[in-house]
Amino acid sequence: MCKIDRSEIKKYRFVFLLPVFIIFFLSACRKPSIAFGTSFVNNNNTSIIVVDTSTVLLSTVLEDSFPTAGTGTMLLGRYQDPELGMITSKTFLQIGTPGVKSVSALAGFDSISLIMHINKTFYGDTTITQRYYVSQLQQVIQFPYPTQTTYYNKSGFAFNPAPLGYTDVNISPTAVHTTQNALDTVKIRLADTLGQKLLSMIQNKSDTISNSNSFLGYFKGLVIYSDTSVSHIGTMYGFKDTVIMRLYYHEPGVFTTSKYIDFPYSNRANQFNQIAVNRKGTPVAVLDSLQSVRTNRLIPTEAPSSLTNHAVYVQGITGLQTKMRFPYISNILGVPDYVSVLKAQLILRPVVGTFSPELSLPPQLILNTTDLTNQPGSIIFANGSIEYGSLNVDYLYGQSTSYAYDITSYIQQQLNLVNILNNGLILSVPSPAKSTSANRAVFGDIVNKNYTITLKIYYISLIH
Repeated sequence: MCKIDRSEIKKYRFVFLLPVFIIFFLSACRKPSIAFGTSFVNNNNTSIIVVDTSTVLLSTVLEDSFPTAGTGTMLLGRYQDPELGMITSKTFLQIGTPGVKSVSALAGFDSISLIMHINKTFYGDTTITQRYYVSQLQQVIQFPYPTQTTYYNKSGFAFNPAPLGYTDVNISPTAVHTTQNALDTVKIRLADTLGQKLLSMIQNKSDTISNSNSFLGYFKGLVIYSDTSVSHIGTMYGFKDTVIMRLYYHEPGVFTTSKYIDFPYSNRANQFNQIAVNRKGTPVAVLDSLQSVRTNRLIPTEAPSSLTNHAVYVQGITGLQTKMRFPYISNILGVPDYVSVLKAQLILRPVVGTFSPELSLPPQLILNTTDLTNQPGSIIFANGSIEYGSLNVDYLYGQSTSYAYDITSYIQQQLNLVNILNNGLILSVPSPAKSTSANRAVFGDIVNKNYTITLKIYYISLIH
């Protein structure tokens, strides 16, 4: 009987398993199936390697002030965002003189209403009844400083706390219908005393009515706002800026004739939305604390994801942006047989459970370069077009939802620089949606148990 040494068995086992290890290694460094056009010609001397483990450092940046005037959209509502807090929006506007020059002295007043039209945008629970108030401004809408050229999210003017009127309404924005049975219209009945006074001024051919400057001094403008006494989640709705104050009256005769006079919306540049946020008790409440102690007011407040529940946030109307840094991508230059970066793709997966048809994601998000100042620099382009993220939404499971960006040029540029630690990209909602939509997105960092942001770098490697 032949005796086999144990060392011989180990040697033969290693020889047998060696091809298996080689096959496994080659499959790990596979050539990705990806179209690169004519920028790369594959041959026996080169290969394409993909790396998707690059560290992405995340933070939330708070833009303290931004323009909200002249957008064509009035934002009205108040709702509790489970991630971002209580968000409230009022709209300020001016009303112009009527086109009617005279009315019979026998005409009788009927009513006066403010008429608004929804624009189909919304955020929150649309089944909740909305109460909207209208108050008269006590100040003319005008710039407080000669250097100011627009109005911002924090702008505002004093108004009479006693409202001119209010209405309760349910809105179905996607069906373009309200419960007032006037299709897309929301009508707010105003105080009779206002209408009677205006009708009397028209009948008496008052200069205050005929002269726009005199009328503005008399009727300084309106503010429209939602009920703040309720604690329900609520909804934010978008309205067109085609507002009309309509005065209804009748002319006596054999048959009474019903008529109306329109006081039109005036000066689009002076319509703006005032947006307030109460972040108390939310993951982003730390932004308020950091903002109060910052030493340089020109640099927007920044909070690393470790301070905001291992997540970062993007929402235009509350000034939230996501900053991404890639401090270690230059390590790829030290990889043996590295030739050059062929493609770089940034994939952003929103945290599952943070979005729904009612709390929808921004349809577009743009990338700008940035640095230590947190100011947006140049916009990221790919193939001559702005990168908007190519959003793919999976409302059923959420796991396939993602934004995807081609940032090849940016990564190639960064690899040619010496110090890139403070450089990065800032993700934000593009204008005009930035100041007219409440849509937001939440992304997790590498510690977050849900989905993270991934940078995929495809590079050319030599084969020996």
